[in-house]
Amino acid sequence: MNKNIIKIALGTVLGMTVTLTSCNKEPDESNLYTFTGQTIQDYLEANDSVFHKFNVIMQRAGYDRMMATWGQYTCYAPVNGGVDRYIDSLYNDPLAKEEHNGLTENSVYGLSDEQCKEIARYHLSAMSYDFVEDLSSYSGKEITTMMNTPFISKLGDDGLVRFNDVAVVTGQQSDGELTNGNLYTITDVIPRTTQVVSEVFERHPEFSLFLEALTTCGLADSIAVSQKLNDDGTPKSYTLDNINGRPGSSMANGQYYVPTECKIKFTVFAETNDVFAAAGINNFADLKAKCVEWYGNAAQWYDYPGKAEHPISTGDDYDYQYNVVNMFVRYHIIKAGMSVSKLVYERNASNENWNFAFGGEPFDYYETMLPHTLVKIWQPLYHNTGTSTNIWLNRWREHNTLTDEVGTFGSESTHQIRNTGCMIVRRESNVQAYNGYIHSINAPLIYDNDVPNGVLHERLRMDTGSLFYELINNDIRFATSAEIGAKNISSPGEGTMTRLPLDYFDHLVSYNSKTQLAWYTQGPWRAWNADQLSGWGENDFALRLPPVPTGNYEIRIIYPPMAAGGLQQYSIGSSSNPSSMKPLGIPFDARYPNTTLQEDRDATGYLLSTEFDDYGVASDLVMRNHGYMRAPASFSRGTYNQVKTPIESPADLIATISNCCRYEEGYGTSMMRKILGTVYLEQSKEYWLRLKNLLTNYDQLGFSVDFVELVPVDIVNSQDYTEDWY
Repeated sequence: MNKNIIKIALGTVLGMTVTLTSCNKEPDESNLYTFTGQTIQDYLEANDSVFHKFNVIMQRAGYDRMMATWGQYTCYAPVNGGVDRYIDSLYNDPLAKEEHNGLTENSVYGLSDEQCKEIARYHLSAMSYDFVEDLSSYSGKEITTMMNTPFISKLGDDGLVRFNDVAVVTGQQSDGELTNGNLYTITDVIPRTTQVVSEVFERHPEFSLFLEALTTCGLADSIAVSQKLNDDGTPKSYTLDNINGRPGSSMANGQYYVPTECKIKFTVFAETNDVFAAAGINNFADLKAKCVEWYGNAAQWYDYPGKAEHPISTGDDYDYQYNVVNMFVRYHIIKAGMSVSKLVYERNASNENWNFAFGGEPFDYYETMLPHTLVKIWQPLYHNTGTSTNIWLNRWREHNTLTDEVGTFGSESTHQIRNTGCMIVRRESNVQAYNGYIHSINAPLIYDNDVPNGVLHERLRMDTGSLFYELINNDIRFATSAEIGAKNISSPGEGTMTRLPLDYFDHLVSYNSKTQLAWYTQGPWRAWNADQLSGWGENDFALRLPPVPTGNYEIRIIYPPMAAGGLQQYSIGSSSNPSSMKPLGIPFDARYPNTTLQEDRDATGYLLSTEFDDYGVASDLVMRNHGYMRAPASFSRGTYNQVKTPIESPADLIATISNCCRYEEGYGTSMMRKILGTVYLEQSKEYWLRLKNLLTNYDQLGFSVDFVELVPVDIVNSQDYTEDWY
């Protein structure tokens, strides 16, 4: 798309009638208009005849002063008619819980100060969003606002960009023309809903059969919550006494963002009535019959909690957790609210630190509301051209994490698609609720035999960003440094990390008060998905591992060797109670290998990339015997990532060796994976992984938990393939 994008004359805006131009998938670039040397507020005031109603809202909310200051903001400014229509809809809302929604008159002056503040905050972003790269997404892009509630920007077939499918962008004054950011003229106030997911379903008749199943199974209330609460029903609040970075580091004196609330959101994957009909399902009775077919014998492959005492039911007790219809619906729900653009770490313009290398593909595993089950979300990029591609649920590619060629992903003949899975229908997705999203899928989503024995029978690389749903629900995971910096009251603009209270997570327990936790914002880190969970101090905490199909697994963690890495002891147990924990091997020194020290190299078997001519195959075997592995070749530091397409031969890998974390040897170290041991895991049970630093009286100790790998032992021991390259 052309960078010189729409700047529509105000006269055109005022007299505008929208003309549809079907099949035109590029934004309309007609009618150029330019202003220079003004702030956003200067521009709004200079054009008060167009934006008077919005100016009143901004002034009463106090945000006019912010838009007159130095910074980088984006303002989405509705014209007068759009404000009038919005106020009229509030004043005459027949479903209002409070008369006229609290307005004292049907005009902008009838709004309360709080309502003005909410409207203003929802129409401002504390960072500069580019029209082409950020807003003009054909498949929809989640845009962060100062209200901490996002909206969806989407490019339509008519070439127009709409916010939440209503407010049309009709003009742009961009950075360079305005001194403190971008301003977009829009036709209407951006609508936002206060309805929870189950209520939003009611406004979408295309999902009526799915909604009937959801309500019949009594699950609507389960997805109606929106915030963590105290026992007395009041919202939980969070604080930290120390909001600095790691002592001894360059971030030691920084003041970092700490979330003060914890939102709860959901993602629901749903079949439309048409998708059901294509599968022979036209009513609830048909769905029930199919669920009996799909789940009646699920106990053969699904090792669920309480299996002996709670048999699967094919009857009419639909609120029973293991009723076949109830099971079907539960598997569609994730306790993490994500727009399509955040289901995986997609390659797009706003993810400037996107760091998959050599054809590496974004994927994640998420726990669903069907007890102890995972769904895989995957974006196969094929040749990774950077264009938008489909996102799939439970797509099964044979030998997916194995390769039959040194240094490459392997021949295509070894990676045949065994089950296509369910595709996210982007244009019908991003249905936004106050507490999450509804996404349309093109086929029934089922936890069948293929999932535990095919889809999930691979090396399972579990990113910490998907283990802790709180990071997703509170717009911390995948956020940019600008977005985090905008939330930081203590040090505005500092968005390198988010400091995390120890009691913030359901699936993390700390055994002392010395553990310091932080989420490193997406950046040029040597980290999967370009972000990671890190911390410092005398750490002693446990995280809950995700449920995996029953079997024997090799368990590994990835870590950055560093001088303050400490002496880490890992343990595993069937609960977070330390008495249930058993050590995974002996403590290991996370301070090495320093690749410049011979004793470190001897202890790990590490060889520099300049010291072998077999692509590292022999040294990899030596390292495994010492309990270590190199990092995968499928990601890099973003700033080093110059080779994104699949390589054809190991010679190509060596020729571009610094472009992946497998061989990047900066700082005197390379990223390493530590093999903790082999464990037998049962799907029906919980497992907690404990990380304890055995060194004391040293406040500069640091650690990182980017991802955990759980690998079926037959995958590890394959005689024909290897899985440690990617």
